[in-house]
Amino acid sequence: MLKPMMLRRLKEDVEKTLQPKEETIIEVQLSNVQKKYYRAILEKNFTHLLKGNHMPSLMNTMMELRKCCNHPFLIKGAEEQIVSEFHEQNPDENEFIQNHNALIQSSGKLVLIDKLLPKLQRDGHKVLMFSQMVKVLDLIEEYLNYRQYSYERIDGNVRGDLRQAAIDRFSKKDQNKFVFLLCTRAGGLGINLVAADTVIIFDSDWNPQNDLQAQARCHRIGQTKMVKVYRLITANTYERTMFDRASLKLGLDKAVLQSMKPNATDQLSKKEVEDLLKKGAYGAVMDEDNEGSKFDEEDIDTILQRRTQTITIEVCLATNIYINKYCKYYVNF
Repeated sequence: MLKPMMLRRLKEDVEKTLQPKEETIIEVQLSNVQKKYYRAILEKNFTHLLKGNHMPSLMNTMMELRKCCNHPFLIKGAEEQIVSEFHEQNPDENEFIQNHNALIQSSGKLVLIDKLLPKLQRDGHKVLMFSQMVKVLDLIEEYLNYRQYSYERIDGNVRGDLRQAAIDRFSKKDQNKFVFLLCTRAGGLGINLVAADTVIIFDSDWNPQNDLQAQARCHRIGQTKMVKVYRLITANTYERTMFDRASLKLGLDKAVLQSMKPNATDQLSKKEVEDLLKKGAYGAVMDEDNEGSKFDEEDIDTILQRRTQTITIEVCLATNIYINKYCKYYVNF
């Protein structure tokens, strides 16, 4: 029987001038609106959820909480209720402005984006923004149109020829495209976007390798600038705990050893999932009621100074692993 061997080809072996990338984890506060829905979902508070015209599905609590961490508009029936409340609070303001204020202020992550993008544009950066959910991209696209940022978009519904046309437009300097919206699954593989030097991970994938592949769309051979990655994580929620757990998978030695064990499993038990959800959820809803308002009032420099953790990642990580148990080697590309 042949013993397995591992061959690794690293970026640093091919491109000596490629600079390391810097990843900044930004802890975002849930808005007050998000906290209400977050707790209602966790506790299955039907009285609060039924205020809207529709009832969200609570069969998969983890998915509903994950939606809430991104934007409460993703919860079935929540958008109409939230927009209506914003109109009642400010009846004299323009309806168009109120709708977009509701869009931005309802999500802590979108509040952060609204502060971060002007700074990046002033500094001359081009941005890739990734999300796993197409509906999240729809909301961000609505925001970009409201703020009049030029952008391109790729998701699973975009045909191959249109994908390449969008990439070409973004890569041309005379087009002045600022943001490229991509779905992590559909736009995170096989495309070259070295025209960008900044990546925003709006919501992390449970498989950290997918996020690394997404970052590699611009941190790759041909990139001449230092790549900056901003990862948005909602503070004191299960999303943060799950991200920390998923990060353990990035240890390459552990990943290889686990893959060679016949009975290896990373599945959580029912009790572990329950504890994980409760720990994160109650950590969020037990914050001060005005914590979301404080976050809304802070400027981007204060947020980047007080609410971030920065990691510099050297150019030594292989971009992918392909394992074949019938071969005597592992190949990395």
